[in-house]
Amino acid sequence: MKKTKGMDRRGFIKTSTLGIAGVGSLLSAKTLSAGQDTKGAIPKIKAYRILGRTGFKVSDIGIGTARVYPVPVMNAVLDAGVNYIDSAEGYGRGAAEKNIGEAIKGRDRKSLFITTKIRMRGVSSKEQVVEKVQQCLQRLQTDYIDCLLIQGPSVADIKDENFHKGMDQLKKEGKVRFVGVASHGSRFQNQGDSMEKVLLAAVDDGRFDLLLIVYNFIQREAGEKVLDAAVKKNIATTIMKSDPLGRYFEMKERTEQMKKSGEEIDDRTKSYMVRMEDTAKQAEAFLKRNNLKDPGEIKTAALKFVLENPKVNTLNLAFNNFDDVRNLLKLSGTGMEPEEKSLLAGVEKECGRLYCRHACGVCESACPHQVPVNTIMRYQHYFETNGSEKFAMEKYAHLDCSKADLCRNCQGLCERACPYGVPIQGLLNLAHAQLSLNSV
Repeated sequence: MKKTKGMDRRGFIKTSTLGIAGVGSLLSAKTLSAGQDTKGAIPKIKAYRILGRTGFKVSDIGIGTARVYPVPVMNAVLDAGVNYIDSAEGYGRGAAEKNIGEAIKGRDRKSLFITTKIRMRGVSSKEQVVEKVQQCLQRLQTDYIDCLLIQGPSVADIKDENFHKGMDQLKKEGKVRFVGVASHGSRFQNQGDSMEKVLLAAVDDGRFDLLLIVYNFIQREAGEKVLDAAVKKNIATTIMKSDPLGRYFEMKERTEQMKKSGEEIDDRTKSYMVRMEDTAKQAEAFLKRNNLKDPGEIKTAALKFVLENPKVNTLNLAFNNFDDVRNLLKLSGTGMEPEEKSLLAGVEKECGRLYCRHACGVCESACPHQVPVNTIMRYQHYFETNGSEKFAMEKYAHLDCSKADLCRNCQGLCERACPYGVPIQGLLNLAHAQLSLNSV
């Protein structure tokens, strides 16, 4: 099995061991997309769908730019017929938008649907909204944004008249065409609302044309409620976080690291390590019974699950290199085979406890330290699944609240509150170890 970039840099995980690493190696999305070879035919987009009330005919697979991708890779994706690009002002501190600007140079702008996002935190006037969007336009090197989304709003933000007055002005000036909302739950305790509440409020508001939703084969209940509501009002739907299972850590090696560093491994720490390892062994047994040696089998089925839903307009994916381009674009226009449906049902049952649900946050109210579980696990997802190590570590370093170092000697109230049986205390401890590494 190939080593991932994260492993090469830090030697933190050994793919040859069992336990969490064994499961993680099988489930690693980055193993599927490890190569940089530019040779080989690039599949073309086979399916296009109407993007809700925008009327735009959009590719069923889009580009999600949480990180900066090589321009030649983006060009290959666009040449293959992908015409939807999602970004945000904060992705790479503006670098992702600049990267898009370079990739779209010389292309027919009207053939593309470009979205970006701004946050309303700290914004108190229409003028500030307009200025934020003007900066996005400069970085994107375009005259207009097809859809401007509020990123991570509360229900109250949905009604923020500063935002809507700013959008009204920008629409009149031809700089914004449509307006949307992106949500994956609150960032911090008591500072936001659930994804379901936010997006359903956006649907009820009536002024939003597009939604960006967390939806996958394990975490689907809230997403399906939002999709149902959006379809009734012809609101466009785009999907993120579609591949729920990523790589997990080998617990014995972490224990050895703690011993070598002189850290005392108390009984409580040993206890949650055992719980995590038991969960991993159960999942590993399922994978072995089904002879699943290639993580692409699970990832492919997971993405097809989303693409098969007629209520989904487009699926945002990460394209880090040319292997991603070939492996992901070939899924356009495909549906699930019966054996893939059976596979996902088994994976959900046997491996579902390894997945801390995005946009959930149910356990956060039980935390005596107010650790932002949802946010920290999202940063860990950026590090592991998206390959955005530096971005994730910077985001974690700048958290101005309690961090997961407090979880080590805690009672584990979050685990007791989790309705899905996720060994979240252990995952938080490991996320802290990963995101706090000094070298990048």
